[in-house]
Amino acid sequence: MLHIVKPLLRRPLMPLLVVLQVALACAIACNALFLLQQKVAPLVAPDGIGDPGNLVFLHGMFPRGDPWPAAQLRGLEDELRGVPGVQGVGYAATLPMVSAAQFTMDVGKRDGHAGVSTTMYFGDHLVRMLGLRMESGRDFTPEEAAADIDLGSGRDGPVIITRALADRLFPDGEAVGKLLPGTNSPVVGVVAHLMRNKFIQGNRDLDYTILRPGVPKQWPAPMYAVRLATPDKAQACKSMLSLVQRALGSKLLPGQHIQCDAYPDLRDQMLAPQRAAVWLLSGVTLIVLVVTLTGIMGMTGYWVQQRTRSIGVRRALGAKRSDVLRELLIENLVVAAVGVVVGLIAACGINLWLMRHYELLRLPVVYLPLGAALLVALGQLAVLAPARRASRIPPIVATRAL
Repeated sequence: MLHIVKPLLRRPLMPLLVVLQVALACAIACNALFLLQQKVAPLVAPDGIGDPGNLVFLHGMFPRGDPWPAAQLRGLEDELRGVPGVQGVGYAATLPMVSAAQFTMDVGKRDGHAGVSTTMYFGDHLVRMLGLRMESGRDFTPEEAAADIDLGSGRDGPVIITRALADRLFPDGEAVGKLLPGTNSPVVGVVAHLMRNKFIQGNRDLDYTILRPGVPKQWPAPMYAVRLATPDKAQACKSMLSLVQRALGSKLLPGQHIQCDAYPDLRDQMLAPQRAAVWLLSGVTLIVLVVTLTGIMGMTGYWVQQRTRSIGVRRALGAKRSDVLRELLIENLVVAAVGVVVGLIAACGINLWLMRHYELLRLPVVYLPLGAALLVALGQLAVLAPARRASRIPPIVATRAL
């Protein structure tokens, strides 16, 4: 390696520029790939909703004064079932992909343990209305679904949880029949998937969701999950909106419009920031890699041009084309490896700064070798063309320079 390193030390400017460029690209790429994975996860994860094309949500029914009593909202639920084209209705306090009302809680909190952050959905017949797939246990009974919830003691009562949450809370066995850690709520069923409303921690907790039967005794933001038996969603929504407007009338908050939205549209709206972030991060990562590729090609090409005579001498002394090609690739590998080491240290520093100022998660170790391998491969690809040109330098070049 000594005869490879010595020329780099004699003219350190060009290798130093390559080191700095690789280090910067590596630091940005590691963090960008990590952020990109976090933003992509909600877009590709299953949301658990069955037959979403026939599902609409009624929401935006905010009261002028006191919260709506549960009895009035259940009566409206019965009236909505009579609208032509409606197959089923479930009254809910919170629903997936609707951010107007959200309820989160930590379960399994003990001394020394922070617990697991989950999203809780309250409502009637949500398993059936949302089309969730039961993996084990049972759905809520009619008696459980008819209960009114006192949010002051909202940790009691039966619950249904997702498979991901069951595996996290009960890693040693089946969750059905056990109490939710830290509560008096028995787990009566496990569903395959149900995405939570807030997904800021990548794909680790997207499915940490709890279903609770019944509705709060008074709730200011009621919603209805409606299954339609007709493809004419516009007409069905128009009929339901008219019914709600007549039923609630002057008690509605002035200027507030009741909304009837198809679930796929709500999902697209909720995931729009993640989708935009994916495009932005993808563009930034691509630009950084392209600039790094072209920069290494340009600097390596200039470096090879400056050494044309020495390469010609080596060829005149019997060096093969493969020897010259191999030496330049190893030389670039050494330079890129130094840049990658510096870049990995910088990547950890950038991640610590982002954690402090933007509440980002710690950069997983797996992204460091991934970024290193990407930049080393990119560096070798960039130097390949200049190295091939250098290997084709004829021995006569050395005699011309004398």
